Formats: sequence, structure tokens, C-alpha cells
Amino acid sequence: MNLIGLLSGIYYYTTDVNQWENLIHPHLPKFLFPSDKKVLLDFYEGLSNTQTIPWSFWIKPLSFWFLFIIAIYFLSICIMVLFRKQWSERERLIYPLTHLPTEMVSVEKPIYKNPIMWLGFSLPAILYTLNGLHNFFPGIPSFYIFKYLPIFRRTFYIPLNVFFEVIGLAFLVSLDVSFSLWFFALLAILLTGYMNIIGFSIGPVEPFSDPAPQAIAYQSLGALIVLSISCIWFARSHIKDVWRKSIGRTSKIDDSGEILSYRACVFGGTIAFIIATFFLYLTGLKLLPAIFFLLIGFIIFLGLTRIVAQAGLAYHRAPVIPAAVTLHTFGSNFLGSKGLISLGLTFSWATDIRTTVMASTCNGLKLADNFKITGRKLFWAIILSILITLFASAWCTLLLGYRYGGINLSSWQLSGLANFSINWVKEYIQYPVSFGKPQLFFTCLGGFLMILLIIARTRFFWWSISPIGLACGIPYPVYNTWFSVFIAWLIKFLIMRYGGIKIYNKIRPFFLGLILGTFVTGGIWLVIGYLTKTEGIRFTLA
Repeated sequence: MNLIGLLSGIYYYTTDVNQWENLIHPHLPKFLFPSDKKVLLDFYEGLSNTQTIPWSFWIKPLSFWFLFIIAIYFLSICIMVLFRKQWSERERLIYPLTHLPTEMVSVEKPIYKNPIMWLGFSLPAILYTLNGLHNFFPGIPSFYIFKYLPIFRRTFYIPLNVFFEVIGLAFLVSLDVSFSLWFFALLAILLTGYMNIIGFSIGPVEPFSDPAPQAIAYQSLGALIVLSISCIWFARSHIKDVWRKSIGRTSKIDDSGEILSYRACVFGGTIAFIIATFFLYLTGLKLLPAIFFLLIGFIIFLGLTRIVAQAGLAYHRAPVIPAAVTLHTFGSNFLGSKGLISLGLTFSWATDIRTTVMASTCNGLKLADNFKITGRKLFWAIILSILITLFASAWCTLLLGYRYGGINLSSWQLSGLANFSINWVKEYIQYPVSFGKPQLFFTCLGGFLMILLIIARTRFFWWSISPIGLACGIPYPVYNTWFSVFIAWLIKFLIMRYGGIKIYNKIRPFFLGLILGTFVTGGIWLVIGYLTKTEGIRFTLA
């Protein structure tokens, strides 16, 4: 929906005031858009009963986009295959998101027969059911536990929000990791408030970095980059073995249990990277910025995937998006109008995403390990699911748009995203920026602090603070969920200190129940909302 909304919105929301027709349209790559502008207008305003949906006009542009997206997804899968053995078998990451699915299909100890799990399940089920009923019967009270505490003369707010699924997931991770998540998030919130009160700023808030100012966001980016590089560094011997295996120099490492051979990952991933680079070049991005964009993008995705595998964040996004990093690295004049527009088009797939194919593959491979599922058939199952999702989502979006009018559908995907991304492009066309020295400084500062934390973590056994929280920053999902992580950490800390591992194992099903109860109840009310044509029924972080 993001992609189609952006492709159509660029034309539909053009006015004499925003000047998109003069500043943007002449530089748009024509092969990525339907050839008839009326086709795009009809998508937003709907067709009459006698008109048919112009599917043929979308085939060519979506084919190019799908080829590019599949290349990006394939490369993501290849990277995760290369890191699976290192993360799962050598470092033994816990993959918190896989715990509940594993428990749900356990034969020896079925979670459904545990009364403590049902106790945890009932808490979000009851409260969210009351919240759902409140939409139909206002006399029934609602129980949303959302609170924002003003700080520094109300220039910023500390969110004190309770999300049951976040509490459940955070309870599963180690104490040092959960402490790191909430501690560094709270520290970033307080620093943001302090910078607001003294008026310190190096620029406006970057797209999708909100509510973090640039200084905090780029510091987190530097930490995230170092986190990704450290993943590669600690896996260097494994990567060396993978390379030697791919060129037939050694049989020391076995890839028979992987969903793809290492040779296919290395050379297939390289071809996918070249295809993606060529696509960005065709959209208007020069070759060097195109390569840089993909490299920094995948470094960010790798870091986020590591955070998901280690900290179990169900939804997350980058502290700074790859487009903003590329802009401040090369400057507006070097990129040109075409390059800036190309970066704007990446907003549909590389910005406001709460999860990635890389993270999904990472958890999927861990589940495959748990259930002893091996072989190449799993790879084709993943590819098939990607293709079905791409075509089904495009078909549904076009069908709904032409039938009911896109302007009547989701306000962000079909209006907000296009206006937001293209206005961002227009701003830097009209008011160019050069190489971002302050952005580089805070990126290096964050990277330096991350190096110190990693050294302390690996060299001193008494150092108990994980560095992973510094790399998270405070983008919207972390900003709103830090307090829930704190609650989980505090409960687990008290249990481990005064009850020990036996009490922890007994109480653990309760927190699995919190997760299951949240999503089961949310799913039921999603169906109820659809059947009753009632909007606005949601319980988790959107």
C-alpha cells in the first residue's frame, strides 16, 4: 500500500501551491509510473459501476518495482543464511520472538494446559475486550494505560505506556539487555528534553526519527553502525569459511542444512546487489550514492535484525533512515533533483517499516532449527510467501482504491506518505544542504561510545550493561514502549533476586500468556471491527 500510494499520490496531490508539477514531475522516472495520469486520478476518486479497473496500466511499473523488491528481499535472505550458524550456534542468541510459537506446538509440555498461562492471557483479554466494547457502548469504561509526563517546562514528555505484549517479550530477554533498552531510552529522552530547554539543535528532526532530534538520532545511528560492524567482526572466521566454501576451497564448513548453499548466497546475493544498484541508478541516483545507499541500508537492517534477535523488539525502526544519511553524506547539489527524488521514492520501502524480511527470516530460521526443519524447500516456501504477499497486497490495494476511492481509505499510506516524502524532496531541491559535518560528528560520537561499551562488555566480566540499548535510540516504537520494558525488567529482577530460577520458570508462562492474549484479542476485535464496519479499534502500538 505504501508503494502504490506514493506512485499515485505524487500526481494526485499536485497543486499550484506545492509546485510539484514543475519541481518534481519532470524528473520522475517514467517507467515506474502508469503512463496515463488519469489512471492515477481514478485510483483516488474511484470508478463508476460501468468502468473496469485498468489493471494493464499497472503491470509494467509494478513489474519493475517487484523485480527490485525481490532482489532486496533475496539479498536479505542470503545475509541471514550467512549469519545463521554464527548467531544461533556459536553466539547462541535467544530469539525471544520464537519462544511463544515454540511453546504453542510443544508436545511434551503444552502451554494450553498451564493455568498460569491462562491467567496471563486473561489480563489483556479482559481489558482489551472492555476497550472494544467501549467503542459500541460508551457507558462501558475503557482501560488504556497511556500517560505522558511533561518535563523541562513541557518541552518534551516521558511516555509511561503499558503494552502487555512488550512486557511479555521483554521478560524473556536477559536482564542486562532489558536494562540496556530502557536505561538508554530514558537517558535519550532526558537528553532530548535538556537540549530542548537550552535550545541546542543541529537541524530539524529527520523523517521517521521522531521524536529524537538529530543529535540523538545520529548518535544512535553511529552506535547501530558499530553494532553491525561488530557482528561482522565477531563472525569473521565464519565468514572466511563461508567464502572459501563458496569458491570450492574447503569442505570444512557444512552448508547442507542451510536453506541455500553458501555458493548461492554469495554469488546470488552479489547479483541481487547489482540489480538493486542498477535500479536505483535508473531512478536517478548516481552510481556512487546508489552503492552507498544500499550499503548503509543493509548495515542498518543488519543492526536492527541483531536487536530483534537479541532483544525481541516486535516492532522497531532505524534511528535515521538511509535516505537522510545519504543526503547528508553527499549533499543536495551532488545528488541533484533526480537523485533527491530517487531517495524520496525509497520512503515506500526503506523508511517507516516496523519489521524487515531480514528480521523475519532470522526468526524463521531459528524456528526451523527448533523444529528440525532443514533443506532447500524452506527457501522456496519463503520466496513463495513473498510473491503471494506482493501480488495480493497490490491487487487488494488497487481493487479497494478503484472501487471505493483511495482518498476514502487509509489516510497515511494513501495521502500522508506521498505528501511527506515529496515535500521532503522539494525542501532540499529549493534549499540545498552540503556535507553534514555536525551529523558526522554525532555519528562518530555514538560509534565511539558503542566501541567503549563493546570493549567493556567483552573484556570485563563484571561489566553488566549491554551495549545494545545505545543502538536503539528513541524512534517512535522505542519511545513509546520503554516503560513497558522497564516494568518487565523490574519484575524479572525481583524474581531472580528473591525467587531464583525455579520461580522464574514457574512464572514464565504468565508472560507468554500476556503476548498470546494481546494478539488473540486484538485479532478477534479486528474481525469484529470489519464485520461491524467500525473503525479505530486497536490496542497495540500502531
